[in-house]
Amino acid sequence: MASTLLSPMVDYYNDEEELDSVDEDDDRSFRGRDSEEDTEDASETDLAKHDEDDYVEIKEQMYQDKLASLKRQLQQLQEGTLQEYQKRMKKLDQQYKERLRNADLFLQLETEQVERNYIKEKKAAVKEFDDKKVRQCSPFFIYIPLVMYN
Repeated sequence: MASTLLSPMVDYYNDEEELDSVDEDDDRSFRGRDSEEDTEDASETDLAKHDEDDYVEIKEQMYQDKLASLKRQLQQLQEGTLQEYQKRMKKLDQQYKERLRNADLFLQLETEQVERNYIKEKKAAVKEFDDKKVRQCSPFFIYIPLVMYN
């Protein structure tokens, strides 16, 4: 029985020794974690700096590409070969031709109207002249038809 009593005590002491060694291991691993975390923090900082540098490079490249594209478009515009410019010019030219055609048609219409009015007025003037001429030549003939219509 004494041996059974001693064995838990021995086990207990062995457990304390194990605890001490576990504490030492924890301290070592904790210190190791600190250095690992520091390394991770440093590498994260390096990664962030590297990512920022990449971002700046990409942004600069995008800017240069856009600038080159705009310069190319400006050159094409000055040469008259820019596709968008040609489309707009073609549309404006079509609108211009349509307006000229409409203006010409309107001019023809107005000219015809003026000519018709001129012919009507000329006929009316000739008729009026003939009527006055007949009245002045023979008032008797004018009087008779007027009496008949009354």
